[in-house]
Amino acid sequence: MNTAPTRHEPAPGQRRAAASASAATTPTRRERKKIETRAALETAALRLFAKQGYERTTVEEIAEAADVAVRTFFRYFQSKQHVLYGDVALNITGRMRVALLARPDTESPVEAVGAALDAMELGDPDQQQQVLDRLRLMERLPELGGTYHMIFQHLHDVIAEYVADRTRLHPVDLYPQLLAAAATAAIKAALAVFEAAGGRQSLTELRAAAYTSLTAGIGDPPA
Repeated sequence: MNTAPTRHEPAPGQRRAAASASAATTPTRRERKKIETRAALETAALRLFAKQGYERTTVEEIAEAADVAVRTFFRYFQSKQHVLYGDVALNITGRMRVALLARPDTESPVEAVGAALDAMELGDPDQQQQVLDRLRLMERLPELGGTYHMIFQHLHDVIAEYVADRTRLHPVDLYPQLLAAAATAAIKAALAVFEAAGGRQSLTELRAAAYTSLTAGIGDPPA
């Protein structure tokens, strides 16, 4: 009597599905080329910004340094600001608004904002390295700080508006302002420590710890 375990072959449909899933996770040659071109533009831009300053660097020079045409630059980035701060930073307010609206009403405002921040974390090491490179560049070129602070102000406003809507308060009332300030301060503090540590500490853990500390005394909204 044959006691060997029966080998079950996957059905043809299952094999096709597995193959499709594998293909979907493997970048095509064209996709790899796009990734490489984008990375080359970012590297060239950051190098030129550090060497001759942000204002003095032109899109034409960035494209030339990356060995691509100017029109190719604009296929990947809308402006110099986009290549400097990256799409992640410049789109952060829209992403935060979506993340906040996805939170259930059963969560307190403090919990909801914290969960939204968690959902937006940059877990990819390459993305974190780009954040570190840009922070170091802004340290060397203080004139770049204006847009940096503008991004955080917009983020603050989005959070304050959400909290105000949840609590039936005005966005400039104390509670929405306190919670928005705590959230943005947590991100700034985490970024400062992350940069000082040379990227060797977890940005996610730093931000979570800072947010927990800063919101410990905020509590529930006023009745």
